[in-house]
Amino acid sequence: MSKWKILSGLLCLSLVTGSAFAAEVANYGDEEVVVYGDETTDNHVDTIIDLKDYKGEVKSVPELLRGTAGIQIQERPVGGAEDQSVKLRGHDSRRFLVLVDGVPQKNSGVMGGSYFSWDAMPMDMIEKIEIIKGAKSFKYGQTDGGVINIITKHTNGGQIKFSVGSNRLRQTSIYYKGSAGQLDYGINYLFESNDGYLRNADYGNKLFGLSLGYHFSKTDTIRVNFQHNRTHVGRVVRNVPGEAGYNPYYPTTLFGDAFGNDTQGMPNPIMPGDGSHAIATGNRFDITYESKRDNGSDLLTYWKNNEDLHEVKVVNGATVYDRHNSSDKSSGYIYRGTQVLDDKHELAFGGEYTRLRYGYGWYNGVQPGFAQNLYPSQKADVWGLYVGDTWNMDKRWTLEYGLRYDTMHADRDDARGARMKPYSDSGFSPKLTATVKNDDKTTTSFSINRIWRSPSMAEFYWYYQGPAMGAMNHNAEAELKPEKGWGYDLSVSHSFSDKYDSKISLFYQNFSSFIQFLHTRPFNVYMLNGVKIWGFEWENSYKFDDYSSVYLNYTNQHTSKDGTKNYDKVALSDELDYRPRHMLSLGYKFHRDSWIFQYDMNYVGSQKAVAGYPSAAPMETKVAELGGYAVHNISITKEFNKQTSANLSVYNLFDKNYSEIYGYPMNGRTYVLSCSYNF
Repeated sequence: MSKWKILSGLLCLSLVTGSAFAAEVANYGDEEVVVYGDETTDNHVDTIIDLKDYKGEVKSVPELLRGTAGIQIQERPVGGAEDQSVKLRGHDSRRFLVLVDGVPQKNSGVMGGSYFSWDAMPMDMIEKIEIIKGAKSFKYGQTDGGVINIITKHTNGGQIKFSVGSNRLRQTSIYYKGSAGQLDYGINYLFESNDGYLRNADYGNKLFGLSLGYHFSKTDTIRVNFQHNRTHVGRVVRNVPGEAGYNPYYPTTLFGDAFGNDTQGMPNPIMPGDGSHAIATGNRFDITYESKRDNGSDLLTYWKNNEDLHEVKVVNGATVYDRHNSSDKSSGYIYRGTQVLDDKHELAFGGEYTRLRYGYGWYNGVQPGFAQNLYPSQKADVWGLYVGDTWNMDKRWTLEYGLRYDTMHADRDDARGARMKPYSDSGFSPKLTATVKNDDKTTTSFSINRIWRSPSMAEFYWYYQGPAMGAMNHNAEAELKPEKGWGYDLSVSHSFSDKYDSKISLFYQNFSSFIQFLHTRPFNVYMLNGVKIWGFEWENSYKFDDYSSVYLNYTNQHTSKDGTKNYDKVALSDELDYRPRHMLSLGYKFHRDSWIFQYDMNYVGSQKAVAGYPSAAPMETKVAELGGYAVHNISITKEFNKQTSANLSVYNLFDKNYSEIYGYPMNGRTYVLSCSYNF
């Protein structure tokens, strides 16, 4: 089906829906879906998850996102950031943007990764999460999938919380925000540890953060944030009955982590043994100056990362290598501006510059076959500029239109990176969103946007470096290109009554060029001829009375791709890996007096992948299918007074045996007991 036929169908659907409603926020359990209306919006936010009334125990941001339509969580039961842990409308972490208070968190990552360390974001500090689905916002580039903006608490006050749970979970978290005259200040601390459910996958995280703000006047403010975290993650060890070293205490795990110089000169990867681990140490700094004018505002931010990864591989009780990987030294600038022209037009404009860099790594001691140090092989500079207008045409119609310009230049960062070739490209991305309000019940919004994404640091590096690890360099004469395509979104929100709200969203993306890449050996990176991603989301909320409510969210998604290379043995040939066709979330909340009860169920349909992901030898892979599964969770909270509360949460209530990644079984029934005191 051509994109024009789909576009025509979407337009027809928007015309026959009748009419839509005035600006209001529809409550979906703990979610709120922004509905455009009288008040204009310039950020295209689709979903807001508000935590101010959420009393349940949430282990991480991905766990909180599970019930959101359009979001898929794919992970193993170990702590730390997984490169593929969150997918937004079928797109992995390289194709959507994560912000904290508007500051980008995705960067070069350690050794080419492009991930956000979800565990480095204390849940108790979050006020709400805004989600933009698709590439319709002109403010942000490199966002095929969309934007997840985590907004931290800014009101004065604090909390201390202690938690214990299954697998010897221990957690202490403290945060406090206060003010003295023109000065605002905040501090946060997190300590967490637990034994691994999988063999050797123990986990520990320590985090400290400090924030300062100074108000020069009612219109001018400067803010400084610093965060330090140290995360210890035990590498997963393969655990199969009958093999040497098998430990029956842990579940059967078909694969182990592959990392570092896996082959050691041998034809197949050498998997880590007990005692193998990685310690990620990160320091992040940002400073922001904000000024509010009579008819607009200006915001300028500088941010900088300093990240290090210390990896230790142990095989048969002996340390095979001990190294500090090439570390992340990225930095960047952001400018955001607004200007109200009149009662119908408000301009938004700005840009950003991101400097993606690595530092040098080294080995602790001389080890056969290894160099004495690791040098940064690549660097990249990314620029983006945008301008857009929000046009309130009349009481019913709002039109938002804008244009982005993005460019990237990448090259080797050290003369020894001989295989790296220079890369430069740029592109314009027009974007348009039309919103119509027909009556007090229904609102229809339609978007069309040009998609443009330059390669990530990982894709740029492995495009030239990875194939050299095999028998031949597949990309010796090939040309790396940016991803290009068109995206279409249609959403219709309807309020059936003062108790029942519903929203349906259709999306379709058609890429004329797309980068095929899995961040695992043999690191095949090549250009596909085309990729299509399409589906719909259905969100519902019903309020029974003042005490109880229920939500139901459903996601249907499809993918197809053309141009898979015959030497690629680690990816599906006709669709993208690990994209289930059906996802369903159901939640119920009861809050009366001092008691809160919450229940949620998340169903994920069957999904295909290549058996062996992410670490089996390429020639041993085959197509596998994960069956569908449903996981049920409950949470009970007792509020003793306005300051003190206790919570018991039980996950996987019925002890379901399932996997989100083939070969890595998830936790059975687990619990978390916590007590918090607000001051």
